[in-house]
Amino acid sequence: MPISIEDMLANTSLFSRVDREELHEIAGWVQIQNYKAGHVIDREGDLGTTLHIVRSGGVDVYQHYGSDDQQLLASFGEGDFFGEMALLLGRPRSATVVANTDTECLQILRNSFADGATVPVLWAMLQHVAERLAHADEVMGEMHSH
Repeated sequence: MPISIEDMLANTSLFSRVDREELHEIAGWVQIQNYKAGHVIDREGDLGTTLHIVRSGGVDVYQHYGSDDQQLLASFGEGDFFGEMALLLGRPRSATVVANTDTECLQILRNSFADGATVPVLWAMLQHVAERLAHADEVMGEMHSH
């Protein structure tokens, strides 16, 4: 039996600091989408409007997908998420995301989020995004020191 949407959100680091009442609200914005293995979920350069949380299955994240210089950047599985920058900024996708097996995602559309997000939800997300940026900054610093 799949985990409930609220529990899935609670177990996702992006929403781990959000209280149960807020999670119930967010769960109301969620749409469930299924993808077959090999399906392109998001394409690099397309306008991003959706946050995806992997409920089951997995995805691979590529830059320059389908070209000679295609590069695998990351792989995500259950509980991982992608598209948070699209949710917050509505910018073009920085990478292509492909289902590497049959995959089910929870999706939150930017419009639903923008209309309903409360200060505690935004604060929790901001903390998480800041942690990701700090980590990226550390990695870049290590790369430059070698």
